Amino acid sequence: MLGEVIAGFSIAALFAALAYALGMVSRGGTLGGFLVGVIVYLSLGPEGFAVLALFVVGGSALTRLGYRDKQQRGVAQGHQGRRGARNALANCGVAVLCALFAALISSDAFVAAFVASLGAAFADTAESEVGQLARRTPRLITNLQKVPSGTDGAISLPGTLAGLAAATLTAFFGVFLGLVSGLSMAFLVASAAFSGTVADSFVGALTPRIGNELTNVICTLVAAALVLVLV
Repeated sequence: MLGEVIAGFSIAALFAALAYALGMVSRGGTLGGFLVGVIVYLSLGPEGFAVLALFVVGGSALTRLGYRDKQQRGVAQGHQGRRGARNALANCGVAVLCALFAALISSDAFVAAFVASLGAAFADTAESEVGQLARRTPRLITNLQKVPSGTDGAISLPGTLAGLAAATLTAFFGVFLGLVSGLSMAFLVASAAFSGTVADSFVGALTPRIGNELTNVICTLVAAALVLVLV
């Protein structure tokens, strides 16, 4: 047990420090990411941490994709793409709770919900970052009217496809790691993750002042809840 704790703290600290050095997170994001990483590792082991790492690295890579172009258009993530502590909590808070419940009650359903919630966070990031690079004007999800890029609730075909790909990648990565059992469960996890992003878009369109962090929480919560209800 002590060895697992030492490993969890060491790996989470190393990953957080590397993420900061590479410009993925701010100082606050480093601390928040470290705490999230420790809890996930101690709850679900290196497999759970690997899914978390996929989201962090993949999301950061997509944020930096065409960053200068996004800056010129006024839609780029602030602070040179560095994510803060609030972002870590908004995107990973539900996953942390799922990981804790999975460990406390030995529940495969909560393990799958953990993967789905991070898949939703990854898919949401993919939709936003890829969609903002699309040359065609996005449309509001509620009425399909054209809106400026970066508008809350805006969707685009490239962004949607990117979200589907990220959700599916996360689900099947979970299968590879042994966290998700079988193809049918993988498709359920991927579908739940993508559904979370749809909920995110609807909430953003209907209540644009709600804030990005809260819509991220809703996105991941919907994904996890769908898995728990449907398993």
